[in-house]
Amino acid sequence: MEFTKVVFGDVFCLFLREGAFFLVFVFPFPIKSRIFVKFLWHAVSGVSYSFCDEKLHNNIYYLIKSRKFIMKISRIDHLGIGVESIDAVLPYFENVLGLKCYAVEEVADQKVKTAFLKVGEVKLELLEPTSPESAVAKWLEKGGKGVHHVAFAVEDGVAEALVEAEGKGVRLIDKTPRPGAEQMMIGFLHPKTTAGILTELCEPQNK
Repeated sequence: MEFTKVVFGDVFCLFLREGAFFLVFVFPFPIKSRIFVKFLWHAVSGVSYSFCDEKLHNNIYYLIKSRKFIMKISRIDHLGIGVESIDAVLPYFENVLGLKCYAVEEVADQKVKTAFLKVGEVKLELLEPTSPESAVAKWLEKGGKGVHHVAFAVEDGVAEALVEAEGKGVRLIDKTPRPGAEQMMIGFLHPKTTAGILTELCEPQNK
C-alpha cells in the first residue's frame, strides 16, 4: 500500500493507495511528525476519512498545494561561520568584539566541532571540520569563507516546514529533520533554490 501526505498550515491529508482507489484521512489541525507516527500505530479520534478515485485524489492534492502558506519563522536562531580552527579565531570574537564563548560541542554525524557565542538573541556558531569529508571542510577547500549558513527558528515544526518548502519547488538537503548541536532538530535547504544562501531550519528537540 502506497501513501502520500500533504501539509498546508492547519490541514494535513494522508492518502493511502490500494490499486486504483485512495483512502483519504484529513486532520484539521497542525500535526507533528511524532503524532503522525503514533497515528500509524494507534487509532486517532476526530479524523475524517473517505475513499476516492485517482481524479479526486489529484484534485484534492493540487487544491491544497496551490493554497498560499507562509512559513512561521520566529527569529534568526544563529549564523553558522565556517573556520579552519576555532582556537585560532576565538580571540578575535572574545578579545576584540567582547563576546563570550558559552559552549563547545562536537557533532559527530556532521563531522564538525562547534563553538557558540551570543549577540543579543542571535547566536554565532563557529564550525570547525573534524574530518576532510565533512561538508564544512569541502566548503572551506573550495574557498568558502565567513558565513556558511543562516539558521531560522520555525514555529510550525521542521518536518512540516521541509514538506511545505519542497512543495514550493525548494530543493531539500534533508528530507526529514535530524539532530544538530544544542539539542536542536534541524533541516537544510539547498542554496541553489534559496537565493544562494545555505538555509537551516531548526527547532528544539523537546518541542
